[in-house]
Amino acid sequence: MKITLKDVIQLVISLGLGVLIFYLVYKGLNIAEMKGLISKANYGYLLMPIVLCILSSVVRALRWNMLIEPLGKKPSLRNTFCAVMYGYFINHLFPRAGEIARCGVLKKYEGISFTELVGTVITERAFDLIVTLLIVFTSVVVEFDVFKGVISQVSVFERIGSVLSSPLLWVCVAAFVLLLFILRKWINQLTLMGKIKKVMAGILNGLKSFTKVKNKPLFLVYSVLIFFIYYLMLYTSFKVFSFTSGLGPEAGLTTYVFGALGMLVPVQGGIGTYEFMTIQALLIYGISATQGGAFAVLAHLVEIIVNSVVGFGCSMALPFINKGKNQDGEQEQSEETKVNQ
Repeated sequence: MKITLKDVIQLVISLGLGVLIFYLVYKGLNIAEMKGLISKANYGYLLMPIVLCILSSVVRALRWNMLIEPLGKKPSLRNTFCAVMYGYFINHLFPRAGEIARCGVLKKYEGISFTELVGTVITERAFDLIVTLLIVFTSVVVEFDVFKGVISQVSVFERIGSVLSSPLLWVCVAAFVLLLFILRKWINQLTLMGKIKKVMAGILNGLKSFTKVKNKPLFLVYSVLIFFIYYLMLYTSFKVFSFTSGLGPEAGLTTYVFGALGMLVPVQGGIGTYEFMTIQALLIYGISATQGGAFAVLAHLVEIIVNSVVGFGCSMALPFINKGKNQDGEQEQSEETKVNQ
């Protein structure tokens, strides 16, 4: 993966922001008490979240293969799984770069069009968004009183309404659209536009891959299963600490949703934002901020370590797994075999 100055700057800004948020979240907590809680944690219960973390990536790889097959390729599950894990590893180094990195892996080892792979990843993310919205809706229905109280405190709808009602916002949008219309002929003549159109054609081909998926019900089952496993990772992590071990499935669902929303903030690996949102969710159920901080930092750290270690291991294993393949991802024949043929 080629690293540019832009990538480095983005990493420094994202990581710096994450560290700052993390510091602000934890500076008011009793760190000594938190260390004591972590030292007394029942680490035997971490085995289940670790296994589930890896299992979620296996299911994601299976689902991705279903989108790739209509493109005329059948990548091995080993390569797809390693690509997914490598993508997670890269995401911890460079924000949002993992999706590009995993497409690069399959292009290199399976000879699949990079732009078409990007299209399949966009399709994946579309379904991920749909499932996430369904999970949020389910959580709101199950714990309606909880979310009603949170929304009333932060006045979310009032703030969103004030932004959308700003005349300056719509003037800027109108001016941008008008500028594109005026310069449309000049833009179409640019050499860059030809490349963009070529890329968009590849992406569109990838997006169409879902319509050609052979077993659509299984694809949808995989989509739901991935996020159910994510939820189980969080819920089984409750058993690690005595103060969260008694929380029920509803609390687990709310905490998962809050944490997932924290991960959407564009900071490195959700550092700080995940912890903040998880602490806020646990406060609702009577868990102190210090206790919530101990749970959040350990749960997040386990996920980062698993994805990083397995992802790095996959990056090292890929050349050996694909030893003897040519640049099109096909197995090379030995000279002796060629002669016999």
